[in-house]
Amino acid sequence: MSWVITTACEGERLAKCVVACPEDAIQTAPGAKQYYINPLKCTECGLCDLTCPVAAIFPEHAVPKQWRNSVEENKSFFLNLS
Repeated sequence: MSWVITTACEGERLAKCVVACPEDAIQTAPGAKQYYINPLKCTECGLCDLTCPVAAIFPEHAVPKQWRNSVEENKSFFLNLS
């Protein structure tokens, strides 16, 4: 299991979660609408969640129903980078 950044992050560019992540697991790309957490790098420390200014980060199993599509979107982001 990993943490997931939901679409509540769209447009957010403060990057506090990126700075807080000790594993460099949070990334974005030119043209991407938000940040994403690499499930292969995430160690589930939760520091990203603690620093998120828009409350957009959840453990995968606890993503609210309205943002469940973010789980697959997050995984797809990293599949498309390779």
